[in-house]
Amino acid sequence: MSIGVMMISVFTGDWISPYVNDILFYFITVITFWVMIQYTFDLLQGVFYSSHIENPISSFSTGTWIAATSVFTVVLSDKQTHTPSQILFFINFFLWFVYLCLVVRNYVLIFKEIKKYIYHIHGGLLLPCVATQSIVISGYSVYGIYFPNLYADILITMGFLFYLLNLGLIVFRYINIRNKDLTESWKNTNCIVHGAMSITGVSLILSHFEAFYIIDFIWIVSFTLFLIIEIIEIFRAIQRVKKLGWKQGIFSYSPSQWARTFTFGMFLFFTERTPLGNNSLIDSMQNLVLLLLPILIVSIILVEVVLLSSQIYKNVTCKENNIDLSDYENSRSFPL
Repeated sequence: MSIGVMMISVFTGDWISPYVNDILFYFITVITFWVMIQYTFDLLQGVFYSSHIENPISSFSTGTWIAATSVFTVVLSDKQTHTPSQILFFINFFLWFVYLCLVVRNYVLIFKEIKKYIYHIHGGLLLPCVATQSIVISGYSVYGIYFPNLYADILITMGFLFYLLNLGLIVFRYINIRNKDLTESWKNTNCIVHGAMSITGVSLILSHFEAFYIIDFIWIVSFTLFLIIEIIEIFRAIQRVKKLGWKQGIFSYSPSQWARTFTFGMFLFFTERTPLGNNSLIDSMQNLVLLLLPILIVSIILVEVVLLSSQIYKNVTCKENNIDLSDYENSRSFPL
């Protein structure tokens, strides 16, 4: 998903070689089939439910399947493969509906035993918003102006309500926890707080491009949340280095770290499509984002690739993995 967002946000325009774009496209295709095979194995081995569905907190992360499929649909549509992208859109819409049922079940379980689950809540709960808004984006990518505005409005409203509800749960969690140590309480997936707002802005641009003031307002909110969350991340990184050292504090791999690449890419994607000329101050901030964020995204991806390669090498050469990750961070369901 992160690579797909990078393709449609960073690697655009005439400056990027079409061969690089094609290589990334085939790479995403291979990864898609590989992930499908892995989940098929989970199903055949009888561990699919316990690994991905049973826990009402971690099962929110299956929303990445919907969002990733939407991103792949957009990439296919950009490649002018109309029939495959249309088929994939309808398959993904069905999967989104199934996921919606799962989300409702999760809310029932969480609110029944809120004291049990409150300390496990993290930014992954915002994935229902991401998944729902991604359906709007892929719908307009495949069908253009023929995608019904009424359907888009319903989905955008649903996604925004998901955002408000789950953001409320996240804020409630951090207000009530006693442990203020960011190295223990703060999760990588909390960056989805601004990523979910960004994808909401993109879906609104596609459905209501003329709503300039609302779009500008959402961009300001996204930018503000981006700054707040990433400043917290900087303080967290400092604490982790002091407590764990540079290697374990920053340069250790976790699959959930890819959530940052996705959210950064989505904020860039939103900024690139936000209409200019309505406010000079906003225009200046957006130009700064367009200048700096692509460099930052590429840098983060390169670091993640190095960390992932190092982790794979360790897993191959050593029988034991010395990096201790929580269950949700080990899940294949989390943002990739």
